[in-house]
Amino acid sequence: MVTIFDVAKEAGVSKSTVSRVINHDVRVKDNTRAAVEAAIEKLNYSPSFMAQAIRTRKTHTIAFMVPEYSNIFYTEMFRGVEDAALEHGYMVLVCNTERHAMSEIEYAQELLKRNIDGIIYNTYRMDDEMAEYLQNVEKKIPIVYMNKAVERDKDAPHVYTDGLPSTKNAVQYLYGKGKKKIGYVMNSEDISIIVDRFYGYLQGLEACGLKKNEKWVYRVRRENEPDYIKLGKDAAKYYLSLEDRPDAILTAIDMIGIGCVKGFQAAGIKIPEEMSVIGFDNVFLSELVDPPLTTIGQPIREMGQAAAEILISILEGKSCRNTVVFQGDLIVRGTT
Repeated sequence: MVTIFDVAKEAGVSKSTVSRVINHDVRVKDNTRAAVEAAIEKLNYSPSFMAQAIRTRKTHTIAFMVPEYSNIFYTEMFRGVEDAALEHGYMVLVCNTERHAMSEIEYAQELLKRNIDGIIYNTYRMDDEMAEYLQNVEKKIPIVYMNKAVERDKDAPHVYTDGLPSTKNAVQYLYGKGKKKIGYVMNSEDISIIVDRFYGYLQGLEACGLKKNEKWVYRVRRENEPDYIKLGKDAAKYYLSLEDRPDAILTAIDMIGIGCVKGFQAAGIKIPEEMSVIGFDNVFLSELVDPPLTTIGQPIREMGQAAAEILISILEGKSCRNTVVFQGDLIVRGTT
């Protein structure tokens, strides 16, 4: 096995000089750097990240914390995180907090014990205790939030899609198609970006001169049911039980929308003639259902890439944008 000492001997320099070349120290002279790089290539040397971690206290590992695996939204986002991380020589540790026996705080504590370099934080919980804990973590390692910044930490780096204007536009689109009885399927109300989508729905109704009918707003309950398709079917069942039901619905995420479509179809409701459905996210499954789901698309993979780029820039001491806000786009398909 080739060691750093072998490279140093081949290049005719000291071990510390080889280390400085590997770590891109600008103080190394060009001819020295060339000699070391030639030796590395000749000997096919691969630096030990474990040894580097002991010396620099950097593991080149970042954590990608998600609340669940059942929502494929996070699977697509991870691809973007990994794209950027691998490009910069970082590995990504995926952490599913909801299905773990420990609390999120305990989970984060375990990550710190493993000397991860930073966190991309997707999870839902953001009460006072969690917010205070994360602020303390930020004193040790950087965190990028995939949500709007919390009130007490507005300067924290964050990446998200503003769903309010795009959801408002989607309501207006349905109204333009002749839909006057428009409902909404609400996901978790403790997530600011989900709440923004709901506000977009309310603003859309107002813009169209329509009044909110509380019976047409369905709030999913996830306590004992992690399957979003099943939750969407439950929502469809609820609407089917109403004497005065909507003629169109928007859903907070695609997976619930897909479940709604399946639930309505099972009851013989024609999509989109009797019921139009619009989701949010544009996950790949939205194109595979029959009819394909109209949705408000957000650039999920690009969001992951942006978060990883911000985190790695912070880790490497480079200037970067602190906030990246994407806009949603209505993608019209068969369900409308």
